[in-house]
Amino acid sequence: MKTRTSIYHRTFAFAYVLLVAVIFCGCESKNVTVEQTTTTINGREIKIYTIDSCEYIGTIYGNNADVLSHKGNCKFCSERSKK
Repeated sequence: MKTRTSIYHRTFAFAYVLLVAVIFCGCESKNVTVEQTTTTINGREIKIYTIDSCEYIGTIYGNNADVLSHKGNCKFCSERSKK
């Protein structure tokens, strides 16, 4: 019974250390550049965002309704695929 409790405590301690490491080192983004271009097609405003050398279409307002989708004809991806 003592061995089982010891394994449980080690596993719990490992999970706790792993969780703390992910929280403090996980989602970090450095040197991210965002450019925005607005285009009007058929009376609708379409925004094209360039994020880290890739193009996305969508809207960013800073709430839960933000939507971005990768462009199918992204000029940066087509240049990379030619190499």
